[in-house]
Amino acid sequence: MSKPKIGFIGFGEAATMIAEGLTGEGVTDITAYDVRRRPRQAGVTMAASMEDLLGASNIIFAAVTSAVALSVAIEAAPHLNQRHLYVDINSVSPDTKIAVGKTVTEAGARFVEAAVMAGVPGYGHKVPMLLAGEAAPELIKAMQPLGMAMEDFGPELGRAAAMKMFRSIMVKGMEALFQECVLGAERYGVADRVLDSIGDGYPGLDWNKMASHLIGRTAIHGERRAHEMEEVAETLKALGIEPMMAAAAAKRIKWAADKGLAEKFGDTAPESFHDVVAAINEREEK
Repeated sequence: MSKPKIGFIGFGEAATMIAEGLTGEGVTDITAYDVRRRPRQAGVTMAASMEDLLGASNIIFAAVTSAVALSVAIEAAPHLNQRHLYVDINSVSPDTKIAVGKTVTEAGARFVEAAVMAGVPGYGHKVPMLLAGEAAPELIKAMQPLGMAMEDFGPELGRAAAMKMFRSIMVKGMEALFQECVLGAERYGVADRVLDSIGDGYPGLDWNKMASHLIGRTAIHGERRAHEMEEVAETLKALGIEPMMAAAAAKRIKWAADKGLAEKFGDTAPESFHDVVAAINEREEK
């Protein structure tokens, strides 16, 4: 492949941070397209349409919400051809990844399934990614010199997504548990003491700090995280496993997201879980 011309479909938090990191690596040809009006970012050209984005790019990172990952691929398909390498980094089920891959390859492009295995804010463009698909080595060859941390997880689509889905049972499940715990404990003014007590039994972690981190992240990304847990539930159902915990976590996270927390806090996660609880209580009282 010639010098990569990188495009982003969806330009939210993950995409902007990855783009910023790539700009810092000296990449000068980055284009993004987002149906929402997003602030301009240095080094990134905002395309007016999907067709314009794909015309300007040869490596495309799809970074939308899980709910629209397949529909976005379908929208992109008429404008894809053999020069395109389409990378889906969305948190969706293995079946959805496979469907996206089928859509992309039938359009004549190459497809790579990517699972983002850590929080992008902590790593930027160097966030660890597991890749699946026959074109994974090609993507690694193009992006590894630019600092991206990518591991080839094999040619079979669905495996990287499965890794991410089952990891999310723990990570997003903890977010939901923390949220429910402090919502109740705060009513009695004992939330900090409860978390300190948990720390006594599980030393080595600052449980108050973890609660604030996880609940704060959920506050600004709750809708996306709830959709991801719904994808996890569907993944388990497809295996014949009743998703008792995953479905409950999705419900709890969505409940908070429906309180309008993203609108209140914007793109900046609150520093303390107390701020999130106060915002939820304020909306409950209205």
